[in-house]
Amino acid sequence: MQIKDKVVIITGGASGIGAALARRLILEGAQVVIGDVNKKSGQELVTELNQNNKINAIFVFCDVTNFDHLRQLFDTAQNTFGGVDIVCNNAGISPIELFDQTDSWIKIMDVNLNAVIKGTQLGIGFLKKRGGGVIINTASLAGFYPSKLFPIYSTSKYGVIGFTQSLRDLNNTDKIRVNAIAPGFVDTPMLKNTINSMPAVVQGVEMLGYVPIDEVVNAFITIILDDKLVGDAIMIPKKNSSQIISKSFL
Repeated sequence: MQIKDKVVIITGGASGIGAALARRLILEGAQVVIGDVNKKSGQELVTELNQNNKINAIFVFCDVTNFDHLRQLFDTAQNTFGGVDIVCNNAGISPIELFDQTDSWIKIMDVNLNAVIKGTQLGIGFLKKRGGGVIINTASLAGFYPSKLFPIYSTSKYGVIGFTQSLRDLNNTDKIRVNAIAPGFVDTPMLKNTINSMPAVVQGVEMLGYVPIDEVVNAFITIILDDKLVGDAIMIPKKNSSQIISKSFL
């Protein structure tokens, strides 16, 4: 699929990977609807992206754990730009310790996995109206390799990978390609928060190094452009090391 003139939804789009992706997509000629809980960053980003009195991007306050918020995100894209062609289920939150005595682990599952499922369900309905499209789910290296440091986070990302691979047949039935990206440690505000709360993560960063955010964005672009990628994941464990992970559909 070509990017120019396509309408893209990005959850978690106000900062980090999502914001970098939004900037790149605008440069490629797309129109972007950004959903995030960070109003200030989201509105600042949209102001940056909308130049020369042309509306290229819209920000919508969106808590992805709230189905009504997600629905509003898609409705806004439909009402403003005429439809949806690409969905990037990118919103995610940081890991926690296994024995955290709060219910924070439930929110991790709700944001990192359940919202991906809900976003995909909505996306399928809207993409069908366009005759097909692309859905990209943000997973993690932790979705392929178990992590003793953050097993709940790893579980959520394993779920994203399994969910993505299970939707291969949508390409045959509805011309909808569902794929995932699975980066290692990317230098984002979320990772900084993780390091502050879980210093042991520093060892992993020192071992693998940071994945440049541009490489993660390039993985998104590759998935959009390459119609042969169906139910696959682009894994980026460290700098200059991306690879396509594919499993046969049973």
